Amino acid sequence: MHDPHPVITLHRRLPRRLVAVPRARKLAADALTPTGTPGGDDLALVITELVGNAVRHGRGRRISLRVQADGRSVRVEVENRRWTTLPRRRLASDVRPSGRGLTLVAACSRDWGVVAEGRGLTRVWAEVDRSAAVPAEAAGGA
Repeated sequence: MHDPHPVITLHRRLPRRLVAVPRARKLAADALTPTGTPGGDDLALVITELVGNAVRHGRGRRISLRVQADGRSVRVEVENRRWTTLPRRRLASDVRPSGRGLTLVAACSRDWGVVAEGRGLTRVWAEVDRSAAVPAEAAGGA
C-alpha cells in the first residue's frame, strides 16, 4: 500500500539575515507539498518565529534549518551559534513590543524545546501536527 505521507527530510544552511525567514517557509512548502504551496498557518508561524529569532538573537553568519515530516507530524529545527541567553517563553507585557514568539510557537505546536549543544550551538525545535502543516486543499480537504 502506498503511504500518502512519506518521510521527508530537508536540511539547508541559510544566511543569518532576514531574507532567511521567507526562504525557510518556501523551502518547507516545496518539500511538504507537490505544488510548493505555502504550508498551513501553524507551520508557517513556527518557521517564521524560530528562524526570525535565530536571525535576531543568534550569532554567526549562517543558521541551519531542518524539517522532518512523517504521517503524523512535522519537526522544525533551527540551529545556530549560541545566543547570549538561551531562548525561553516570556510572559506577555503591555509595554514590551516583542517577546511573544515562543508563546505562539507553544500554542501552534504539539511540543517544542531548546537544546544547548556542546559545540557552542543552540537548537530550537518544534513539532507541528501534519494536518496543521499542509493547507487543506493540498491535503485533499475543502
